[in-house]
Amino acid sequence: MLDELRYRWLLRKHLKERFALSEAYEEIPDDHEPTDDDEPRVKYMVGKELGIHERALDQFRSEYLVRQAYKFHVPLPEDAESWMQPRGTRKQYLTAAAAQKLRADIRAEQKADWEYWANRVTLALALTGSIFGVLAFFKK
Repeated sequence: MLDELRYRWLLRKHLKERFALSEAYEEIPDDHEPTDDDEPRVKYMVGKELGIHERALDQFRSEYLVRQAYKFHVPLPEDAESWMQPRGTRKQYLTAAAAQKLRADIRAEQKADWEYWANRVTLALALTGSIFGVLAFFKK
């Protein structure tokens, strides 16, 4: 549970940064064609930075899903269409469709795990209540 909260907190931080960067990108006026006077192309550079940030965000989400898949013993997709490695990234990460399927599989396993423990806790509480009920009956 703490792992999930930590992930959500970091994801929120990444999304805030991405939102601020995309707003800055929209506010910058369009660049003119490059000339020989070496004028900096601000919008182009901010757009590149936005692309790098989006790839880092996709990789962050993918790494979290892979950790969750290992935790719940969900098989990772092994086909080449499920993984991508754009230029400038060190690691492969899941495509959107593969991440969606893996997330659904993980949720199904989490639900099954939760139901397993919920049934056991319910049984333990029922037995404890029954024992106290029998003790109260015989105490009279």
